[in-house]
Amino acid sequence: MDHSGFLVQLHLHTAETSLCGRSGGAEMARACREAGYGLIAITDHFFNANIGCDAGLSWEEKVEFLFRGYHVARKEGEKIGLTVIQGWETFQNGPELLTYGLGEEFLLANPDIDKAPYHEYIRRVKEAGGWIIHAHPYRQAPYIPDFRPDYRSVEAYEVFNAGNSNPEFNRKAREEAEEKGLLMFAGSDAHSVDRVRGGAMRFRKPVYSMEEIFDAVRRNEAELIEAF
Repeated sequence: MDHSGFLVQLHLHTAETSLCGRSGGAEMARACREAGYGLIAITDHFFNANIGCDAGLSWEEKVEFLFRGYHVARKEGEKIGLTVIQGWETFQNGPELLTYGLGEEFLLANPDIDKAPYHEYIRRVKEAGGWIIHAHPYRQAPYIPDFRPDYRSVEAYEVFNAGNSNPEFNRKAREEAEEKGLLMFAGSDAHSVDRVRGGAMRFRKPVYSMEEIFDAVRRNEAELIEAF
């Protein structure tokens, strides 16, 4: 398949921040640029998820830790011509939410956001101008309680996650997104450089923000790519 166009990767983890990360931010940025990406999002695990920092740190210290991988990746991206945007992945006692468009300022003003209930978290993020994609909605794993995604609470599903161990998880997510008219996204969920070539998005023209990305998806100007 021809993968010319503008490639975007919206789900990546780094060794600087995520406890499960295996490659650092600079390595991930270089691997993504070599793979042909024009924009990537660093979505390391949030304070209520698999973050690598000590729980006893102050809120300010936790915020700094969360974006360590992002800042390293962005610095490298500036050198190699890759746009790097920040995000994170929360764990809401089952549902995991990819959050974009917000950063240190929002978190420092919301020091209890990691403990906010699911719907309150979504409300506060949206009111602040953030963007949310429900990560791998139907994934089953030992760490995830049994739950059914609430399609009414979000407008976007990650319908292809390259890290899912069972293709049925992706199939169910896409089936529900199509049925309910949700926006559909793909992500690699890569924790190391060897996993970045999957779960990509291809756009007809360059995009530089989540607002532009969501607008293009709404206009059907994006393609989901499972592997390349």
